[in-house]
Amino acid sequence: MYSRVFPSVGLWACLGVVVLVDLGAMIIGGFRLTGYAAVPILAVSAGAAALGYLYAVVRPDQRLAALCCGAAYLIAYTLFAAVLSYIGASLDLPLLDASFARADAALGLDWMGLLRFTNDWPAVGKLLHLSYFSCMPQILLVFLALTATRQLQRLGDFLALFTTTSLVAIVVGSLLPAAGATVYFDPPAALRDGVGHGAGLWQAAHYAALRAGTLRAIDPATLQGVVQFPSFHAALAVITAWALWRTRYLAVPALALNTVVIVSAVPVGGHHFIDVLAGTAIAAAAIAALRCWRTEPASVASWLDKLTTRIAGNAQTRNAPTP
Repeated sequence: MYSRVFPSVGLWACLGVVVLVDLGAMIIGGFRLTGYAAVPILAVSAGAAALGYLYAVVRPDQRLAALCCGAAYLIAYTLFAAVLSYIGASLDLPLLDASFARADAALGLDWMGLLRFTNDWPAVGKLLHLSYFSCMPQILLVFLALTATRQLQRLGDFLALFTTTSLVAIVVGSLLPAAGATVYFDPPAALRDGVGHGAGLWQAAHYAALRAGTLRAIDPATLQGVVQFPSFHAALAVITAWALWRTRYLAVPALALNTVVIVSAVPVGGHHFIDVLAGTAIAAAAIAALRCWRTEPASVASWLDKLTTRIAGNAQTRNAPTP
């Protein structure tokens, strides 16, 4: 299934709303974009959109049109959503790391214990590290696999799930902020050999500066994932596995890899366990909502057809001549 407006009018409208919110919040909060990285990013997005239009209208090819338009949307949306996450982090609400750590403990989950395990078993730590950074190549795989197999509606649904889960993560993460488990527990460097010394700390400097009010110049070239709760990394792993589930030869490997990605979000991404559980729950809820949205119109139409038939049948019965 393919529409000339891909992935959908609603998603492009959503992107427009995110851009407007960014602009308004930047004016109010005193933020500004710095550097020149936004120019090539938006240029690539515009170029992909132009190619998408070419293959949608001038030289029709549904697969290439969906590939180009989907890429144009995702590139632009990711940039503006990342800016929105930085603005949200600047709200400087009380950090909830202690509460999240207690929630982990109540569930019997030991963050430091998992970190020690990855340190004792370096091969496991290396596997988790590599898996954690597989998300971007996997997104490329989703685009190529779904367009090659003509699963264009599923590609559109993947982009809708990406948008929904990331926006929920940004809003929730802004209102329920956390610095991250690595910052909270502050493990010694010797325990981070397995997963990498920078694991869980990439965003720490930006996050602290945003909360302190000292970072107001946002450089798109240095953007980091500053949302800890819920884990968008975990949510992305779930929707990526879902997107590839109907693709032959890729379904099982994608499921296995993304299961490891979800685990890696704890020691490598520096997330609390509860962050990861929340991220997977948000993704599952988004997929369930999408499924209901896809099936509900048919159910309503079927119910209306039955109701109309019954009413017509009753009318014919009443109007029939009496013998």
